Amino acid sequence: MSIDDPISVHEAAAALEIDERTVRLMASAGEIEAVKRGNAWWLDPRSVERRRRQQPGRGRPLSAPMAWLVLLLASGIRGPGEPTGEDHRPARARRWLDSHPLADFAPRLRARARRESFDGHSSELPRLAAHQYVTRTGISAADAVGVHGGPGDVELYAPVGRRPDLLAEHALEPGDGPVLIRWVPDELWPLVAGDVAPRAAVLVDLLEHDDPRARREADRALRRP
Repeated sequence: MSIDDPISVHEAAAALEIDERTVRLMASAGEIEAVKRGNAWWLDPRSVERRRRQQPGRGRPLSAPMAWLVLLLASGIRGPGEPTGEDHRPARARRWLDSHPLADFAPRLRARARRESFDGHSSELPRLAAHQYVTRTGISAADAVGVHGGPGDVELYAPVGRRPDLLAEHALEPGDGPVLIRWVPDELWPLVAGDVAPRAAVLVDLLEHDDPRARREADRALRRP
């Protein structure tokens, strides 16, 4: 992996307001894009800034099922298991949403999917975006939610069980390329499957985008009554 203008562990720790040991652990686990030269880690400044924007703040993150229930409710979609019988999760999701504005608490929903970036040939990107096992989100679905989009990038949800097939079929290689896939647990994929992700999920994903204009517009859209 090649990183332009990498920053040191010390600089990353200062930006994230965490200790240097934690930064090294995050780099070795692939949570921040980094390269190791000798015994030293050097980190991608864009990846560090992205991580800073996603910092969860105070409070525990929601589980993946609960995060998706919240996003469906915020999108005006009835999720499975309405508050009848013994399943109280939809009612809990509604209470959480009522007291946690998504524009401020979006990082608490990070368990909804695991994000991964890829390099891919430009000729493959339209075919990938049209695959039956992907759903457009973020910058790839910005026009669908009335937000400024951007050319070139492909941002998708996909079921994690389809990862090997998608990578092989579209010749995707892990890297800091134009393809961002958010891997959803297979059992939750029916909640996400479709041409475009639920509106609230698209906007929350745009809050993590590198384009400041897209982030501002998504923030405003989430704050509208």
